[in-house]
Amino acid sequence: MNTMLRTLAAVTMFAASQASAATGDWPQFGFTADGRRNNTQETILGRNNVAQLTPKWSANIPVGTSSAAVANGIVYVGSTDNHLYAFDAKSGVLVWEAATGGFIMSSPAVENGVVYVGSNDGWIYAFDAETGAVRWSTQIGTGNNGLVESPVAVAGGLVFAGTTNSAMFALSASTGAVKWTKSAVFHGETLAPAVAHGIVYFANDIGGELDALDARTGASLWMQRPGQGFTGALAVGDSMVYGISGGSLCAFDATTGVNRWGDWGGTVTGSIAIGAHNLYATSETTWLTAVNTANGAVKYTTVTHQPVRAAPALANGVLYAGSVSGNYAVSAYNTANSKLLWSAATDKIEAAPTVSNGMLYVGSASQFTAYGLP
Repeated sequence: MNTMLRTLAAVTMFAASQASAATGDWPQFGFTADGRRNNTQETILGRNNVAQLTPKWSANIPVGTSSAAVANGIVYVGSTDNHLYAFDAKSGVLVWEAATGGFIMSSPAVENGVVYVGSNDGWIYAFDAETGAVRWSTQIGTGNNGLVESPVAVAGGLVFAGTTNSAMFALSASTGAVKWTKSAVFHGETLAPAVAHGIVYFANDIGGELDALDARTGASLWMQRPGQGFTGALAVGDSMVYGISGGSLCAFDATTGVNRWGDWGGTVTGSIAIGAHNLYATSETTWLTAVNTANGAVKYTTVTHQPVRAAPALANGVLYAGSVSGNYAVSAYNTANSKLLWSAATDKIEAAPTVSNGMLYVGSASQFTAYGLP
């Protein structure tokens, strides 16, 4: 197979994996592996009825930073009690639970009947999505600097996971075999990766390094170092890679790494979600902002009085975010004008919310709650 055909085959495989979320399901942290956190298939919840959301069921499990994944009528979430839980998405009935060797701060990903998740014991686990039986487990980190805390991403038959000691791993989704590993030049915790068009992008929080690697081989394509650490997760869209570095929203050319925009002097400490033409960011400094994805021009900035650390969720014109301090709450905002549409009191929320098939799933320090329409 010549180089062009190999490239086309790789892109086709990764594009097929991106299409796996072509339902109302939310199968992995970024919705799809590109990390946009925008459920483009949600048709039930929207601006006209989100104010009617009410608690439907809850489970008394402590959720740290693990964001729920939803697939085929089951919702999966990790807990700081060292377990991955699977609940019936509508009723909350426990389907199964499986133990790991450490806290689950990582967010799970589901594909082809398997749920993948990282653990603070430095292992990646693959469980049967229906039964919870272990398919495989692979150790990729050791010690306090080799934890797996960031969300995993699945694309093209590979599981991508980062560790707290600046490394990125690609594992076979079917066997768990390590295909390649890459260590960042500058040290820091590896944040949630984003995968698109056969390229995996990862960044770290202290060294401020952003790497683009061939997803199949791990070969380095380009590396940028703005000089300031990244926070939150990366996202890919409109031929650019978006992130937060040094407290500022920024965009890099996805192919070359050239910086397209970013003011490098902001105070953004939360994370992002991406719509058709706008990027939405929340912050621990209690504001919500929307900027144009093409040039970074600010559409609006609104004080919310809600400190947000975790990534927001975007679906059908509504942005959902949970509070990490102050008056704990999960809230819904109109993306057109940042108007508050709904809010509910909660415990401390460090996990990103998930929206799927007319339901909102939120994990807090003391429980996991599902909201739905009456």
